Amino acid sequence: MTSVGVVAIWHGEEGWGVIESSDTPTGCWVHFSNLWTLNHPSLARGESIEIRGQGSDLQVGEIVDFEWERVPQDGYSFRAGDVRPRR
Repeated sequence: MTSVGVVAIWHGEEGWGVIESSDTPTGCWVHFSNLWTLNHPSLARGESIEIRGQGSDLQVGEIVDFEWERVPQDGYSFRAGDVRPRR
């Protein structure tokens, strides 16, 4: 499922946080490894890139588009997949 949410909690030093959305009423756990990079080269069909050491952070109050699944994670009922900040 894809939704729009707001970052409610972000522990940058630990690399995880929580996104609030009406679609994920108990909060949606997110890990920094699921953040999309903001600046990457355009790819042609069949091309791929590997991104390492991104170190992206989210900001509390930031609006994000995110995909989620109903999988318990660290006390939350939902876990985020791809997270795209709207910066």
